[in-house]
Amino acid sequence: MSRALFVLFALTGCSTDNPNYPPPADIPADLLACEQPSDCVIVELGCCDHCNGGFALSVRADKASEVTDTYSETCGANTACTEMGCAELLPTCSNNVCGSEEAVF
Repeated sequence: MSRALFVLFALTGCSTDNPNYPPPADIPADLLACEQPSDCVIVELGCCDHCNGGFALSVRADKASEVTDTYSETCGANTACTEMGCAELLPTCSNNVCGSEEAVF
């Protein structure tokens, strides 16, 4: 029962008015193009971080603000997030497309 309440809370705790959130699977290629991992950064787009029900994406460093402005979830003043820990996401560049992988401890 408590698990069901937690899931219900998690699903209702973060809502958005941004029709672009979450980003589409076919995000424009120019926002993801890279030549090396240092061309990319991880941006958190959800009200909560990627460890706690949010969404993170690896994008071109020089396009991070554009991606954040376009695709971020709109968060209310009463947004509540869990505080679970997880591995940091590290930017990668494979086949000239930004990606991510979890850090290894």
